[in-house]
Amino acid sequence: MITALDTNILLDILGNDQEFIEQSKELLEKQNRLGSLIISPIVYSELLVFFLNKHETETAISKLDEFLKDLQVKILEFSIEDFIISAKAWHNFDAKQINCPKCGTANNFNCKKCNSKILWRNHIITDFLIGAHAQNKADVLLTRDRGYYKRHFKLKVLP
Repeated sequence: MITALDTNILLDILGNDQEFIEQSKELLEKQNRLGSLIISPIVYSELLVFFLNKHETETAISKLDEFLKDLQVKILEFSIEDFIISAKAWHNFDAKQINCPKCGTANNFNCKKCNSKILWRNHIITDFLIGAHAQNKADVLLTRDRGYYKRHFKLKVLP
């Protein structure tokens, strides 16, 4: 089984997030026992920002590469199909609603003063690229944004 990892799972561990670290570690270890772990180049880039906040560039890259090697995580490049699927999903994305990242429920909000509809894109094209990459290259995606990925992609999402 191939498991794609979303950035938030790895940042839970790197950042020692007290709310999610234990769950993320357990899920990561379980998926690693079941098969291989992969990330997209975008996840790599998002993780690198964490290390750049603490180290100079070369050291940051080295420490990120070591972290991924210790977890046995491989970086898989994007394919043209990944770009096509992400573009289609982005095209169909309804930015008129605010969707809960956990469960995917659509919400509408209006300004309390003038009653104008408030629009907010809580996902950007990189999220769609991560989802398409996972859909095409993995059996499952490990993320805390389950509702969002289930809504826009045909893939199994954990937890």
